[in-house]
Amino acid sequence: MRDGDIITLDYEGRTDGELFDTTLEAVAKADDVHEEGHHYEPITVIIGEGRLVPGFDAALKKAKVGEASEATLPPEDAYGQRDPKLIETMSLTRFRRTCPDAKGYPGEELEIEGRHAHLVAIYGSRVRVDFNQHLAGKELVFKFTVKSKVTKADDKVAALFNMEYQSGDEPQVKLTGKHAEITLPDRCKFDPAWFQAKYRVVAALRKHTDLEEIMFVESYEGTKPEPKKEKKKPAKKKAKKTASKKKAAPKKKKTAKK
Repeated sequence: MRDGDIITLDYEGRTDGELFDTTLEAVAKADDVHEEGHHYEPITVIIGEGRLVPGFDAALKKAKVGEASEATLPPEDAYGQRDPKLIETMSLTRFRRTCPDAKGYPGEELEIEGRHAHLVAIYGSRVRVDFNQHLAGKELVFKFTVKSKVTKADDKVAALFNMEYQSGDEPQVKLTGKHAEITLPDRCKFDPAWFQAKYRVVAALRKHTDLEEIMFVESYEGTKPEPKKEKKKPAKKKAKKTASKKKAAPKKKKTAKK
């Protein structure tokens, strides 16, 4: 494997023996961290693009398709060491204002003024929050299998689509020269997240393919006319036979000529 290769892989990541992420539903269920509604499926990554922690990226370059592998990463090859300066204390009033939906338990993930954090503790009228990545300072162990290396042009389009927007359904891709027509999965029609993901998909396709035109197709079923019901022709009434006997006209008596 080398930088720029597009691959799909399954993995499980652990720290201190505890599972923190996986693409495998069976593993999530076995560790009792299964999330309903979450799509458990192989992910698409581009080697060397910087989306993975450095140590995991380096391990993928040594991997072979279909072969189970394992990598143990020290903090400096993962999320780095914890920075004490990123642990802050704020007033309970500010905390309630910026995180009105917070439950208040230690370890709770928060979004504070555009920064991701987790709650350390609440001490009376003071709140301590940690803006370090929650895996910073930890040794990580990844078990993974590269499922495929994507090489075909239409498969690349589908893989890059799934990398930026995981819908659980494969998009239908039709390539004509350097023109791509992508029929969107049904979920895109009602998922607000698709609006933002669409621009990421286009950016990825521009960067990693030579396509000159990208077209998204949303297909909806229209109103189908109801089948016409054939009108039954009224049954012809059989004319009643009236047996009207004509009375025979009285015979004229013949008179003999004299």
